[in-house]
Amino acid sequence: MRDPDGFEGYGTILELLEKDRFLVEMPNGHRVYGVIQKKTKIELSGLKTGDKVAIFFSPADMARGIILRKLEC
Repeated sequence: MRDPDGFEGYGTILELLEKDRFLVEMPNGHRVYGVIQKKTKIELSGLKTGDKVAIFFSPADMARGIILRKLEC
């Protein structure tokens, strides 16, 4: 369950770090780590650099977020 105080942002994938971790750049230039949840792993398995994604942040940790979906450009 997601934290009701969290928020959703948008960014661009810069690089693949590990199998389910990505470096994502936000529109303001801030770089964060994005992870994929196990339940959406199959849907998001084709992510590559340059893809635009929606990412969910918890107010407790703004350096990491959960990648929710790929955005259509």
